[in-house]
Amino acid sequence: MPSHPEPVGHLLRMVIDAVNECNLRCHYCHPGEVWRQQQLPEQSVRSALLAAEEAGILEVVLTGGEITLHSDLQAILESTHLLRRCASTLITNATKLTPEVIDWMAASNLTRVCTSVDGATNEVHGTARGKNLPKVLTGLRLLKDTGKPITVITVVHQQNWRHAIELSDFLATEKLATQHHLCAPSFSGQARSHYPKLALNETEFHQVQQLVDSHFGRLRDHGLYLTFNSHWPATGRRTLTVNPRRTITLQQLSEQVKDVLCNVRPNGEFRLQAATWGREMVGNAIIGSVHAQPVSQLIAAAESTLTSGTARQLPRVDEARHKFQIGARANIDTTNILIGHGETSSAATEMIPILSVDEHWLLDNPADLATVRSQLVQDRDNHRVARHPTGRILVFDRRRSLITLLHEQEWQQVETAYAAGSKL
Repeated sequence: MPSHPEPVGHLLRMVIDAVNECNLRCHYCHPGEVWRQQQLPEQSVRSALLAAEEAGILEVVLTGGEITLHSDLQAILESTHLLRRCASTLITNATKLTPEVIDWMAASNLTRVCTSVDGATNEVHGTARGKNLPKVLTGLRLLKDTGKPITVITVVHQQNWRHAIELSDFLATEKLATQHHLCAPSFSGQARSHYPKLALNETEFHQVQQLVDSHFGRLRDHGLYLTFNSHWPATGRRTLTVNPRRTITLQQLSEQVKDVLCNVRPNGEFRLQAATWGREMVGNAIIGSVHAQPVSQLIAAAESTLTSGTARQLPRVDEARHKFQIGARANIDTTNILIGHGETSSAATEMIPILSVDEHWLLDNPADLATVRSQLVQDRDNHRVARHPTGRILVFDRRRSLITLLHEQEWQQVETAYAAGSKL
């Protein structure tokens, strides 16, 4: 019988930017300052992992910059063994992997690994990342040797989106990944300098989603889960092909529900992500510093802020206007002013109360309780069942980072059938 749902807070995902520097200079990258060496000390990373575990956070993401450049990478990977309930994901560009690093990853408690590939050919891949596909594919094949599930992330932009499915087919055929996540470049950091050459227009957002919908079932049958993380935040349109029921990736949930994500930066800043995109902030999203306070206290302060209702978010349409520069009033100059990169450090904009998990449009879809029960029967150890502060039940698939939203009464049906050994 599954354990009773464990209580969790609003924060379900923590992204730890453990290192600032990177060996690549991708045109769409979030950091906007001159790259410099800045690393979050290993002990601070370790403290953040412990605090996430104690708080019941579902997933911690270790990233950068390029995290394999961290001088204490081995110790950071070893510290993932502190996690029991909390899943851990590492994101790498796969160009600096060595047999030694692969051994560290294989021995770690990482739940999965993500890497960035932008095309099936060097020409397409290199349009905004540099033509290093052979090195990336060598790294990707080494990552396969770790035995960890692999998610490939592709930034779809003007020069490569039409070829995205070619890469999906390659990944499925070569069995190099179990998931392929497409995302659009946002007006953030390095991308601000290149945005007119990168940005998708609104029609292209829909065309990318149409590609995903057309090929989703076929690729799923070949073991590859394909999704476009940026479609709903940009357009407000749902896709019932990829999300016909109640399940969504945790990454997508954090794009759509603004009180589930927090971020630790290389300089120690602990931020809420309620009114941020990429690494850009609207107003002051900084809760404190991990160098000055225990991470557990920062998480508690963030939860208090979220519970009080004082945190605010941009309306989806306004966020799309600034994050993706789409919509009738999209304007780069206005966005630069909003995020403090123009002549003034602030701009008037409407902020609204955060729309939380219990208000998510996914709950309008029918529930597939039989599938939830089957997953728990077949793979209970890789699932967590949690009760959100709103009362919604969250069934989290740790290895695939997929989350299913249920009402309390629906969970009770699953739990009863599970205990009785009967089907729903």
